[in-house]
Amino acid sequence: MPRLAFIILACSLAATASASAQDLRYGMNTRVLTPQMADKMAELGAGVVRLAFGWDVIEPACKGCFTWERTDAWRDEARRTNRTIFASLAYTPGWANGGRHYRFPPSNFQDWYDFVFATVSRYRDDIYFWGIWNEPNLDVYLDEADLRTYRTLTVMAHAAIRAANPRAFIVGPDVSWHGVKDGWFAAAMNDFGDLFDIVSVHWYVDGPDLEFFMDQLVQPASLGKPVWLSETGMKPCFSLFGEAGQALFYGRVLRAFAARQEWWTGVSFYDLHDDLTPGNCGSGITRPDWSNRAAFRIYQHVIGVGAGGSGLAAVAAGAGDWGLAAFRR
Repeated sequence: MPRLAFIILACSLAATASASAQDLRYGMNTRVLTPQMADKMAELGAGVVRLAFGWDVIEPACKGCFTWERTDAWRDEARRTNRTIFASLAYTPGWANGGRHYRFPPSNFQDWYDFVFATVSRYRDDIYFWGIWNEPNLDVYLDEADLRTYRTLTVMAHAAIRAANPRAFIVGPDVSWHGVKDGWFAAAMNDFGDLFDIVSVHWYVDGPDLEFFMDQLVQPASLGKPVWLSETGMKPCFSLFGEAGQALFYGRVLRAFAARQEWWTGVSFYDLHDDLTPGNCGSGITRPDWSNRAAFRIYQHVIGVGAGGSGLAAVAAGAGDWGLAAFRR
């Protein structure tokens, strides 16, 4: 079976999964996967947990000096709660780039290949979705947002992932909406988009209209591949309506997603939980005491209804009062 056909089949099977099974259509971004975080993911019902598997954290001090304790614990929690990790490989350790910031690429790309191969090999029985970098179109994450550098990172990571686990899926380029709007995304897809099994993009409310963004800017450049909106979200304090505004934002994204699932096959929000700091209200859909905000309840309801098979069609059509119900609880 051709690889693209297999991916589409896998996504179709996920759409008919029972409420207790992993549903790869729905995910959350988290910074860590502690037992409490994993339990909340299970309560929510979202199947995918997007986590950064930082090269600078896993192999921080010297070549071959791996520290697997943190990512092993995440793997164990995903196993325990039957969640699927989507691991984003990124960020160069100082020993590999002359002591510079993690956004600078390695001096020797063979070191990147070796890290990717070692990581994917270690988790080959548990993790099948591997992202290549995070928002490489932004200088804050990849120096000068250099497309040629990202092409080399992708080529090397693709080869390493395929060698370590031929069953794995390669996800990218995980660009911010800025890179979609300014043509960076289209240029990357035109040049080396064939290396991705699933195309991933990010969108926030300060970007173009969501429907226009997905229909006119993302989908035409995606080479007919499944698309994941792998990062989107809203801080409650960014809306005049607070937590209610965050919940309405979730409803808007989920309605757009429900109407386009022939090609837009996954959505992951940012994020599940924040430890708040002064001046930052956080993007989490749980409060500091771990109680559920309205956005959590809306998302939980849509996931649960969607597992029944016809729920997303009703969401796309705006049927029912699934959004209002969350505010009444």
